[in-house]
Amino acid sequence: MSWVLVCGSIALDFVGHYRGSFATYQQRYDVKALNISLQLAEMRTSFGGCGMNIVYGLHRLDVETIPLSAAGANFMDHYHQHLTELGINTQYIAVDDSLPQCATAMVISDDHGNQITGFHSGASVSELRKLPREIERIDDCRIALLAPEDAPIMLRQARDLHGLGIPVIFDPGQGIAEFTQGEIRELLALSHTVMVNVHEYDILQHNSALAGNEVEERVQRVVVTKSAGGVDVYEDGDVLHVDAVADVDVVDATGCGDAFRAGYLYGVMRDLDTRQCLRMGCLVAAVNLGTRDTQTYDIDEATLRARYESIYGEVLPGG
Repeated sequence: MSWVLVCGSIALDFVGHYRGSFATYQQRYDVKALNISLQLAEMRTSFGGCGMNIVYGLHRLDVETIPLSAAGANFMDHYHQHLTELGINTQYIAVDDSLPQCATAMVISDDHGNQITGFHSGASVSELRKLPREIERIDDCRIALLAPEDAPIMLRQARDLHGLGIPVIFDPGQGIAEFTQGEIRELLALSHTVMVNVHEYDILQHNSALAGNEVEERVQRVVVTKSAGGVDVYEDGDVLHVDAVADVDVVDATGCGDAFRAGYLYGVMRDLDTRQCLRMGCLVAAVNLGTRDTQTYDIDEATLRARYESIYGEVLPGG
């Protein structure tokens, strides 16, 4: 039976909420070099990391998924139990006791879903992390997603996966700002799909010194998410647009991109067409958007398919 490999970080999230709008703050005060002070209405800690957020969503949708990652010693305090109780495979999460901290993210959101994020890679750089070829049943892996991590880590994994003939989704996230031209171009050469938001796509083009059409010529598919503006896919010289789900109450925007990726990959693994995969991604993102934190939303395959058919008026194959 085929399965999905997700390579990415395990992080503890420190999530804050700013009551109001960042845009209004910028209009009211003279913001210089991002030197700002925000009074937060709330601050909390949750389980996160792009890689594990995607794994969580796929697991909820009954898609067999293996996370490949590394964690610091504090992973054993609570995070390991959290994953074990969910039934998520932790066999290939290398715990490095010499490194005290997992990756850590600090995220501040406003009332409109805009975010300011800081990230420290923590134990992600551990040399104990295995390569994809060391995973049992790697020959049954249908697709691999490289969630945001440092460029050397993503390159090492992409080279290994390319050698195994496993299609790679290159998902660099906000870290793309630190990637060199050579790193981006090699990762494009090793990848089947690029998945970014519109801001990340601008940076990817700038840092790679490639125009959008040049990026699109180097991979089979480019997926660009646009928040409330939906998502565009560039493939074979054509552009396909799918709208975001309408009339969603915004509770917490943290992890919505990861939820989109889980829904999209669910569609891929169920052999849906590109438009259907994108719609699945938007549906799971909407569920996450209406829920606090990243690994708390409740969804299952039957519910997702029922919502799809209700909203889009289309009966999905394989139901």
